[in-house]
Amino acid sequence: MENKNNTLNFCQVSLVRDLPLILINFKELKKIYKEFKLYVICPSKELDDFKKELNFEQIKVISEDDIIPFDKFKYIFDQEMTSSSFKNLMHDRLQWYYQQLLKISFVLDFVSKKNQKIVIWDADTIILKKIKFFKNDLSVKYGTVFEFHKPYYNTNEVLFKKLPNCYLSFVCQFVAISPKECSFFLSRANEFLEKQKSTSEWFAKIMFRIINEGNSIYSGSLFSEFELIGMSNYLLKNDKQKSLNTLRYGLNGILTKNQTVVSKVLGISHVTYEHSHPNENSKGMLKRDQSWKIFLKILIKNFYKYYLRTIRHNFNFFLKKN
Repeated sequence: MENKNNTLNFCQVSLVRDLPLILINFKELKKIYKEFKLYVICPSKELDDFKKELNFEQIKVISEDDIIPFDKFKYIFDQEMTSSSFKNLMHDRLQWYYQQLLKISFVLDFVSKKNQKIVIWDADTIILKKIKFFKNDLSVKYGTVFEFHKPYYNTNEVLFKKLPNCYLSFVCQFVAISPKECSFFLSRANEFLEKQKSTSEWFAKIMFRIINEGNSIYSGSLFSEFELIGMSNYLLKNDKQKSLNTLRYGLNGILTKNQTVVSKVLGISHVTYEHSHPNENSKGMLKRDQSWKIFLKILIKNFYKYYLRTIRHNFNFFLKKN
């Protein structure tokens, strides 16, 4: 089934606490893209709240249980991580791994069945400027100079065997995937573990096995859906990544209208509000405006890092030529 129109598909996994941000992002998407469809995956117990607040033609709300119930996910975790030395530590963040599996499982089935492109977009992130997600039959390769977590690549290497010589982190708070890239990803995953009827159960097993095989030390987070899908897309065709300038770290409030305008003028692609994190900056950040002093400090620091690291990456990319 081909997508004969120009509808851009997005997928998010969210809890009810992120509803205010989803609504803000939805309004921004409407300003930027003429036609789009947003699929929001949420807990079954919050389904009514989501359907009430997101009652728009462009949004479809889906229950987590339609993809894989958490109890089933936990059962697979217990089976696959029995011998892991950090099973108990991972258990404390199991919901975090669960939401990543929900995204991956949904998009793999969506792209395979509908033959349409889709973008996974973080629920706590607000788009500020138009991003070109696809070019022809492949995704546009983006990267960030503000992230690089080695355990993610240890995990990826188990599945992909070998990683490129030079690349940026794919944790851009979004990742796009096309039918061609989905087929490539599924073929690599199938080489690791033969595909089973249920995509979610099959990939849950893969997730825990590559985490277990790739990491001997627990370091907080050992898997990223952005890094995994982004790396797969890059291995299919390693176009030089475009680095994005974004706002995330250091914020302790919501950008004011004027700060948002400044960010857009300066080319900031999106802003992420990590309001659920247990730190002083995050607590209650959605209930207060961002101060100008901290905002300007973050901008200066970000621009310095962005340009310096982007220049360094570009130099390394052409030097190593992958």
